[in-house]
Amino acid sequence: MKLLHVHSLPLKDVIIDLAALFKVDYTRNCGEYSVKIPSTWGTGSIKGINFQGGLGLLIYDCNFNTDVEIHFTVNDIHPLKFLYCLQGKISHHFENHTDEHPLSNYQNIIVASKGNDGHVLKFLKNEQTEIYSLEINRKLFKSKMACELGKAKPNLQEIFNDDLGDKSFYYNGLYSLNLAEIFEEMKNTNFDHLIGKIFSESQSFRMLTQQLIQFDDDSNEDADRIILRKAEVSAILEAVEIFKAELDMLGSISSIANRVGLSGNKFQNGFKTLYGKTANEYIQFLKLSLAKDLLVNTHDSIQEIKYKIGFNSHSYFSQLFKKMYGVNPSIYRQNYLENKKMNRSQKDDK
Repeated sequence: MKLLHVHSLPLKDVIIDLAALFKVDYTRNCGEYSVKIPSTWGTGSIKGINFQGGLGLLIYDCNFNTDVEIHFTVNDIHPLKFLYCLQGKISHHFENHTDEHPLSNYQNIIVASKGNDGHVLKFLKNEQTEIYSLEINRKLFKSKMACELGKAKPNLQEIFNDDLGDKSFYYNGLYSLNLAEIFEEMKNTNFDHLIGKIFSESQSFRMLTQQLIQFDDDSNEDADRIILRKAEVSAILEAVEIFKAELDMLGSISSIANRVGLSGNKFQNGFKTLYGKTANEYIQFLKLSLAKDLLVNTHDSIQEIKYKIGFNSHSYFSQLFKKMYGVNPSIYRQNYLENKKMNRSQKDDK
């Protein structure tokens, strides 16, 4: 285990400290500071940038060749931290406390330490790790948003009002699909100088906005939550693969939701958000698409095709097929074969 002790704020000084500890130079691009991790420690980089109003962003993209703990210790109130794990896993704990707060893919935590207690981040050996840390100086943020904070919901006021660090704060959740899209935009968009700084700042405030919307949503019961989380999207995509693999013998939607770790309501609501149709409608679409392919690419009878896609009623199958493709299955196959024969004949004539 290697230890790194950082005793500075704001974030530009954090990067300068880290560079000194790594015994390498840091780079500065206007207000963005970054340090490349030396090969003796691993690979990757750590970047930091401060914005107006007490907001700042640290981005860790690293793979250490040994376990590493970064201790953030200053003789002052520490920033409020919003930590997001895009890849890998780390753990967080407050200075002088042993309770660890694990953070892995698709998860986020909000942490604020008590008094001058610091923060400790532990990175695991040979673990490619990508962490976004949105950091807020609550005193500066409150002075900018005093009126708005005074009218905010109590659960949102709780996050920001303790600018003297009277107590610690910890929240954990799964970050939303909207937040995931923000991270992707930030990773895949590269502007220089003026536009780059404005883009990074606007994205950081978007990140904060979506986080507060999600935090408020998380205060509801699970069945009443409306925001789709990135991890839930992955679970729904896993369910779609189950649909495709087991189309002829699918269990109930609730049983499949259970297999991928979601409640029935969360699965159905999330599915409708992602695909614009219910899970049952999507399964019906898959079955009829497969039926169409079997009609034109095999010699299976319609009776055999009906059973292969999991239908028992011939009339119901024909009714749904006609609704989707305009004709019943037998006519669809007949039309296809006639068109195929005509095309072949036209080729022969040439």
